[in-house]
Amino acid sequence: MINIRLDIQKQFYKVYKGHISVLEFEKWLYTTQEIEIVFGQNFYYSFLDLNYRNKYVINELRKLIKLHFIFDELEHDRILTLLNNLVTEKGDAIEILEEIYYDYCNGYTFLEYLSVTYITQIDNIPMNDIDFYKKRESLENNKSYIKNEANRLISYFQDGKLKITDEYKFNDNRNEEEK
Repeated sequence: MINIRLDIQKQFYKVYKGHISVLEFEKWLYTTQEIEIVFGQNFYYSFLDLNYRNKYVINELRKLIKLHFIFDELEHDRILTLLNNLVTEKGDAIEILEEIYYDYCNGYTFLEYLSVTYITQIDNIPMNDIDFYKKRESLENNKSYIKNEANRLISYFQDGKLKITDEYKFNDNRNEEEK
């Protein structure tokens, strides 16, 4: 039952974060009867009652999801995955840094150094065919710093000095030198 509950939460999280479309979510919602069993009839019907053909339904959907869920663990996993992907060079580092930058702008201020590196060293290069290589070159020049900073942040999460409490909210128990 715990795995089903978590799987359901992950689907709600995915649509909330825009990782899946509203149409995809709607199809899943109508075919996943376990939602009613795990979360109850009122909960399930509150989502079934939404007009998924309305072009602004995502706003209603996000409000409703936010009323029912705290995504602390899923946000924690997402941020750690981004940081680990930088360290292990899994995925496109520029796209990962861009996502980290947006997370920083939305409230995860502990991502400041990675965000500043992205904005000052990589994002300020205009995007065209020639400059694409300049961005990659700039990324290469900053790779060791980026990896070290990602590892530093990972260690604070592992030590419990950083803990995400909700979307864009966190507890920071680092001392001033560690920040």
